[in-house]
Amino acid sequence: MRRLIFDVPKWHLIQHRDARGLPLPASNDTHSRRLEDELFERLYAGECDRLAAGDAVPALRAWAERLHASCEALPQFGRLAAECRGDAIAAAASVESLLDELGDLPEPEQPAPAAAPGSAKDPLRRPLVAACAAASRAVEELREATEGLAGIGFAPGTSTLRGGAGDGARARPLAARLRSDSRLLRIALLAGRMKRIAASKRRARVRHGADEVTDVTQGADLARALPVELARLTDPRRRLDFLRRLAERQVLQYQLVGSERLGRGPLVVLLDKSSSMDEGGGLKDVWATALALALFGHARAEGRPFALIAYNAAPFYVEVVRPGASVPEEALFVRCGGGTSIAAAMERGLEVIADVRGGLRSADLVLVSDGEDDAGAAPSVRERAAALGVSIFGLAIGISGAALAPWCDEAHGVTDLATLEPTVANALFA
Repeated sequence: MRRLIFDVPKWHLIQHRDARGLPLPASNDTHSRRLEDELFERLYAGECDRLAAGDAVPALRAWAERLHASCEALPQFGRLAAECRGDAIAAAASVESLLDELGDLPEPEQPAPAAAPGSAKDPLRRPLVAACAAASRAVEELREATEGLAGIGFAPGTSTLRGGAGDGARARPLAARLRSDSRLLRIALLAGRMKRIAASKRRARVRHGADEVTDVTQGADLARALPVELARLTDPRRRLDFLRRLAERQVLQYQLVGSERLGRGPLVVLLDKSSSMDEGGGLKDVWATALALALFGHARAEGRPFALIAYNAAPFYVEVVRPGASVPEEALFVRCGGGTSIAAAMERGLEVIADVRGGLRSADLVLVSDGEDDAGAAPSVRERAAALGVSIFGLAIGISGAALAPWCDEAHGVTDLATLEPTVANALFA
């Protein structure tokens, strides 16, 4: 489809407009909108088909060529294009960020500057460099937010997939929702950071919990090989035989076992939704919701069932998610209000775990709260949890972990609501 100096495939134009919530392309589009389409094509596809000299609008040709030449002369624009290649959502976000940063572009009627495009005297050079940096940050933020919301069952037409396009007639695309919903954006960004921390902890996890020798077996792990086996390496006559046995996994080695702080069973999160969680701009609720998303992502990556229970004075929202399934969108928008009853939340959590239809027995239960409750029922709750094989981990937001200690096998206080503190991350994911 003809734009200013490039012929852009209509499907690419539709992806651009859909990602930004703009009207579909038409022959009467303004020159600025056509320029945006061309910038999108350069970021998304890279190579563009130029229009024949006679097909371009003469009054706009020189203006568009000048702007494109200034972009092409900047390494920053080339790096931005590399970041966006093949990703329609990222390319559209970059175009929007570029335009916001550049502000009012010179009109076609204004004379072109005499300086060479991209040179130190080019008036577009400095604003374009700043705009490219802002666009790169916008792409990084969008991808982090998208990763944070991966696995959420949004309304039909809203995609969390890289490069996915939404159906604007039924739901605004995810990028547009993130721009208009600051709370959702904060949750998504924080959950994205937490998920990266969880992934790094999984990669660094000691797979076997090696802290107790239980037997001697055969294998190919040099770190566990018996001293008598390693001694063969010092004898030239036995070295080749040792290497053969190592290749065939016949070396005698210690068998080691150990225990992990959190198990590998189902994961159940009790999420405090009392009115105090919404105070101070809702920072505590944003952090807790982001943590629930990170824990869901952790369970999903390990093929573990997951359950989310929101509570205040009583549990009022329960969602059980099978491995590979999605958390419904409404789980992100459960409102805060009322008091806090940890006893009622724990009882409901154990009921869900005990239900044979749920497949949640021997679960890890994570209690998140910013308040205290009468601990009179705690011993009976702990006893019931032990009978079900449930380990209980507590996170006290803004208060000491001792406030939740009566209910939990292990409890930590949380003070930094901008990230996931190392001690908490290690306890949850390491």
